Amino acid sequence: MKSASAPFQIAFKLVLKWWWLILLSVALGAGVGAFIRARQPDVYYARATIWFGQNIGTALQDPTGFSSLQDLMTIYAGLTTRDRVLQPVIEKLNLNVSAADLGERVSAVPDRNLPLLEIWMADTDAIRAADIVNAVAQEVITQSPTEKVSQETEFKRQQLRKLEQQITELQDKYNQLLSAGASMTSAVDIAQNLEDQTTTQKALQDVQKLYADMSATLNDPSGALQIYDVATAQNAMRVTGSITSVLLSGVAGLVISLATIVLIAFFDDRLQWQDSVDMVDGVKVLGPLGIVPRPKLPLYMITMPEAIESEVMRQLRAKIVLAAGGKPPRVMTMSSYDSGDGKTVTASNLSLAWAQSGLRTLLVDGDIRKGNLHELFRLPNVMGLSDILAGRDDIGVLISRSVLESGYENLAILPCGRATGDPASLLSGPRLQMLVDALKKQFDMVVFDAVPAIGGPDTAFLAEHSDGVLIVVHAQRTTHRGLQRVLQMFEQSHKANIFGVVFNRLPLQVTSSYNRPYYRRTLAISPDHLSREIAAAGTRRFKLNANVNLAEDGVRLYSVLAAAVQLGVTTDTIEDWIKTGYLKVETHSRRRWIRETEIMNLLERIPRQTVSKLTSGQSNPQQPSVTVELPAPTGKPASGKIPDLLRGQRDKLLAAARGSEKAQQDEDSQ
Repeated sequence: MKSASAPFQIAFKLVLKWWWLILLSVALGAGVGAFIRARQPDVYYARATIWFGQNIGTALQDPTGFSSLQDLMTIYAGLTTRDRVLQPVIEKLNLNVSAADLGERVSAVPDRNLPLLEIWMADTDAIRAADIVNAVAQEVITQSPTEKVSQETEFKRQQLRKLEQQITELQDKYNQLLSAGASMTSAVDIAQNLEDQTTTQKALQDVQKLYADMSATLNDPSGALQIYDVATAQNAMRVTGSITSVLLSGVAGLVISLATIVLIAFFDDRLQWQDSVDMVDGVKVLGPLGIVPRPKLPLYMITMPEAIESEVMRQLRAKIVLAAGGKPPRVMTMSSYDSGDGKTVTASNLSLAWAQSGLRTLLVDGDIRKGNLHELFRLPNVMGLSDILAGRDDIGVLISRSVLESGYENLAILPCGRATGDPASLLSGPRLQMLVDALKKQFDMVVFDAVPAIGGPDTAFLAEHSDGVLIVVHAQRTTHRGLQRVLQMFEQSHKANIFGVVFNRLPLQVTSSYNRPYYRRTLAISPDHLSREIAAAGTRRFKLNANVNLAEDGVRLYSVLAAAVQLGVTTDTIEDWIKTGYLKVETHSRRRWIRETEIMNLLERIPRQTVSKLTSGQSNPQQPSVTVELPAPTGKPASGKIPDLLRGQRDKLLAAARGSEKAQQDEDSQ
């Protein structure tokens, strides 16, 4: 049956079947995620960036140079997790952690577009994360080969700044000497001024030459490493993941549940009921059998005759007739794969259905290994099938001693009898055919409740003497392999005719064909209940829940609902008849009541067609429609029960028909 449905339909049915597992898995996953996340602190990520001295424009113009810089940054990224870099950081910050553990929490990533090396640090404290990542970045710069060059460059810069100051001072002094010499008149002063100018100019030239020489030896500062972005607690990124972790855990639970369902469906070999499939493993599917409440078992055709499960059993009876060629089979065998599939209960209720249809039915317990059919009917098992087959007396005599009354009309029981050590030899002997022939003369229907296929080949022998076999499968546990084993057993018998398969213990509400019989009317008051109320009319005066009472003059009063049940119509029709005056109502205790005489008068006013008696081979002559008016009945009926009322109605109709026929004859004679 699986192969006959689309994959989407199978998946949809599996989801409907295992929806509780999906919800449970999602809830458990989300719950575990929330539980774990609630016990984890927040994680902070701090970042510091090292700038690699490089002219950006030059790097962009020279891809080879930028590629070399990328390689250099990759090398420095590897140095950030080395013990030589991390151990000084641990000592400087007094961290209670090893260099190896700290290296697992530090990572460095070169920027692909800029000469920047990003160093990341994860920690539960934002301040500590910022301090560690800054210390790591500074230690990388300190231990880099370019750091010594940077220190020499800084010293030279300091010296150059001092020389710049001297040059400025000498230049100012020389300018002052020039200004002072222009206003001097004394030869001595002028000579001294010129000498000072010469000395100052010479010193200025020496300092300028020294500055030029030192500047020429100054290294390019653009190649040095320096911290570009400093990490702080404020710009540390917090990763809580509270909602994300819960959602991810729920999704994980969903995926696990769906995977589990797929695996279950893949390895599940059980038969799956599908309302749209008529065949399973090459055998016709005759329909489902419902799940009957335990208090109503085993004979639910008696304990709940109006239930949908009983109606389905009656439908199964009709399907067997169709499968048998349009007429009830005389002998049929019930089979199943394993004990507990519901074969015996199904056979018992199906036999009751045959008996209720008017057929004299015999239910035979064919399981002479350990049959317990007699227990269902509370009968003894003194003598039965095994005794008849093993005996030497006349079969008719043994049948009369073994067949028991079931206590239900048209149904008899033949127990399994005493257990025997070799049941197959008894069932394969010639007395079985003699027994079947004798039973067919006494009963209209013989139903064999055979042993399950797992118990032996006994069913095959019974199937050879039957008109057909009905296989009962458990809708929740019978597998394709089990059904194949049953079919293989019947293949060994050349006379076995399989009517079909029925699925037992299947909720009828899940199917579209068996959820509600459309043609059965559910009455608010059952006829039996109404009959009891009619018989008890007058014992209580206009109770709220009463549907039948007595008026002061002794005539019965019916409620609207009771009148509808009595007349076989709906309450809407009763209301229409009341509005049009077809029925008259009375009001007592704020309730509307209809007199029984009004109901009888309504029945008598119904126009009827007079039909003459037909003889064989004659056509039905057309007769005019005659409306017969009878006098209103006086007094109340002899009995208030519905059968008596209908019997009285029938007598009145017959009297009306006779009166109409006599009037017609008089008119013809004139």
